[in-house]
Amino acid sequence: MLDQVLYVQRGPATLLEMSGPEVQAALQVTQTILIPFGAIEDHGAHLPLGTDVFEAREICRRTAIRLAAQGCPVVIGPTLPFGVSSFHMGFPGTISISATTLLALTKEVCLSLYKGGFRNFVLIHGHDGNLPTMMVAAQEVVDATPDAVAVVLNWMVALSKVYHTIQRSRKGESHGGEGETSRLLVTHPELVHPERGVPFHLAPEDLRKIQSAESMKTGGGVFYGIRSYKDLTPYGHIGDPTLAAPETGEKGYEVIVDWLSSIIKRDFFDARG
Repeated sequence: MLDQVLYVQRGPATLLEMSGPEVQAALQVTQTILIPFGAIEDHGAHLPLGTDVFEAREICRRTAIRLAAQGCPVVIGPTLPFGVSSFHMGFPGTISISATTLLALTKEVCLSLYKGGFRNFVLIHGHDGNLPTMMVAAQEVVDATPDAVAVVLNWMVALSKVYHTIQRSRKGESHGGEGETSRLLVTHPELVHPERGVPFHLAPEDLRKIQSAESMKTGGGVFYGIRSYKDLTPYGHIGDPTLAAPETGEKGYEVIVDWLSSIIKRDFFDARG
């Protein structure tokens, strides 16, 4: 059916769903806004192209709920859907924008929100390929204003430390693998098709270049530019999505939200005394 309900989106409302007066009311109690960064790119036959968009928004949604329960209200901004995904362009449907474009977009979004009254900008990714540009953008927002605070939070460092305790696979999971598929099963089960996925693991020397303790995105000190995922995997994903389970996804989200909420609470609420 062409008019079926594809998925259900739960609150709290983001800036997209709020009215102007509702934003004004929120600004009376907070100047902190979470901005999710996604991407539209291939994740294998079993996941939607918008996986990173859905994941980034869900991370911010859960973090906002956790913070509200702790007396730390925040607003969730609109998810920026396009990212730096040039290394996924070998797969149909992928949309990639340049780092220059993402930098300009991020800066202008933040400065627009600044003019409206927000002062604390928390940039949260759903696609690690955006991280370098997000960091430059955060610095430029600070440079362009007298009192804005901009921070980029990379939850992958916290999650990577406990992968082995929450995932079944021991062969190295990455893009579109067990972990990411599990998180989408929690939030968008209607769009996930694990039966279409196949186990596909990289050789250790290839895996360490994109996800390992050495990688900057998971807390290490090494960064490798990636030429093409098509050269790494014919399927578009890395790992075993057939092992995915909602319970694994919930555990992953719990780790992510624990870490994010602790940093945001410390930096933007506890610091007020």
